[in-house]
Amino acid sequence: MFFDKEGILDIDEMVVNNASFKNIMEDGVITEEEIKAQSDKVVAILHNMETQYSEEQLAEIKNLLAESSVLYAIYNFHSLQNINL
Repeated sequence: MFFDKEGILDIDEMVVNNASFKNIMEDGVITEEEIKAQSDKVVAILHNMETQYSEEQLAEIKNLLAESSVLYAIYNFHSLQNINL
């Protein structure tokens, strides 16, 4: 579900197969409206999760979101560092 056959986290595959990503990328242009709509979608999912999950589950989800965001941020900073070399 999360990992490929070699045990590697397969986020890229999850993203490219995601309906939201496909729809947004269809014309090759990302608009402010699409970013806002995707943001609203994520916020709605999180609000729904708050009503569906226990405090312990929500703490795990919050930690996952934070750690995933750290990974995303450092990956982007690392990429920018390499461009500047």
